Amino acid sequence: MPEPIIPENIVVHLGPPNEAAENVTVPFIDYIKNVASSEIYPTWPREALKANILAQISVALNRVYTEYYRSMGKPFDITSSIAYDQSFVYQRDIYDSVSEIVDEIFNSYIRREGFIEPLYATFCDGVEVTCNGLSQWGSVELADSGRSAEQILRNYYGNDITVVYDVPIANISSSVPAAPLREGDTGRDVENFQLRLNRISANYPAIPKIPVADGFFDPSTTDAVKEFQRIFGLTDDGIVGNATWYKIQFVYNAVKKLADINSEGLRYSELPQNYPGSLSRGSTGTGVLVLQYYLEYISLFVPTVQSVIPDGDFGPATEDSVISFQRTYGLTENGVVDRGVWNVIQSTYYNILRSLNYEFREGVILPFPGRILILGSSGEDVRALQEYLNFVAESYPEIPKLNVDGSFGEATERAVIAFNRLFGIATDENRVTAETWRALTDIYEDLYLGNTVREGQYPGYVIE
Repeated sequence: MPEPIIPENIVVHLGPPNEAAENVTVPFIDYIKNVASSEIYPTWPREALKANILAQISVALNRVYTEYYRSMGKPFDITSSIAYDQSFVYQRDIYDSVSEIVDEIFNSYIRREGFIEPLYATFCDGVEVTCNGLSQWGSVELADSGRSAEQILRNYYGNDITVVYDVPIANISSSVPAAPLREGDTGRDVENFQLRLNRISANYPAIPKIPVADGFFDPSTTDAVKEFQRIFGLTDDGIVGNATWYKIQFVYNAVKKLADINSEGLRYSELPQNYPGSLSRGSTGTGVLVLQYYLEYISLFVPTVQSVIPDGDFGPATEDSVISFQRTYGLTENGVVDRGVWNVIQSTYYNILRSLNYEFREGVILPFPGRILILGSSGEDVRALQEYLNFVAESYPEIPKLNVDGSFGEATERAVIAFNRLFGIATDENRVTAETWRALTDIYEDLYLGNTVREGQYPGYVIE
């Protein structure tokens, strides 16, 4: 669950959520223009219009971000019913004054300070209906008295309200992983549902706590998943597929009250922690190295992204590469990799991986598989790891030879530890991180090219 992104499109159910009705897909910006034209009057003061539109954007973005209806198995993001969401009249006329303001602020939303999710900013007319939120007619009176849009919002939602501007815009897909997650898997998706299960267990104590939510699907994670599945009537196989993933999301939304104006709130500490922190000119270390690795590989597929040589030092070349990525993907071009930029870079890298035929071929360098490999991992990425290690072991006898079977057992772990120690990889020496993978494939490539004689090339000895 990364930071919110403005979706290019939103799917609207033209009726209450449990009644049969047409689903229409419209650009998000057009949806907001429609809602604003349906909910408020175009003659209202500009700051009142702006405050109301920001509330409407936040309500819609909250539904998308929490996958509120998707987690219930619904094929839409929001409804047109004012009893559940906000008014949307399909194909209605749009007011010019509303359209102008939406064009200016549609990629903005409200949240509480320190929280991540868009506020479910409830509102009502304030005359016929009152609510614990913004009064539409009351906002007009405040605007007439000289209040700004942000002051109006704070009047109704509290002084801890902040408006987030210039939010990235992207085509948002389902959060469900491409393949079911099971014991032995690793990565951000695993860490994501581990964090959610641990929070859910506070309300459902029969679910055992996962001692370390670190993105490694270990036996304690399997136990927690199975108990969750038993409680909520799912097949208790310990595998996180589509149904289990969305049920975890649904229950997490409920216990956190993320679709409520008085939400418990989602804090940064509750996000997957493989984000290394903000990176910018002058930063150094493993986080920078991984960033550079991602950018270097993305540049092979996206010509507008400038390549960079991974060296762990965030210098001018890295800054230029980051800016070129931000420009390509419509992000603020400041050369700073905050959590939002990191998530877009990482997601872009993973999407490229999914399009590849990931299979070891002699002399071919495969990219980091997008998951940390540890004891218990298996698959084509582990098979490639073993092939690389065996080739390098020919020149470095400190690394034990392996049986190439695609299974990360104790023998593979010993070889990984030996490699990491030999080449000074300090982080998690029994695991294959992006740093280890980069070092291993670089050495493999150097050795392979050095040992391969091309036609007409001097073979390294005298020919008689």
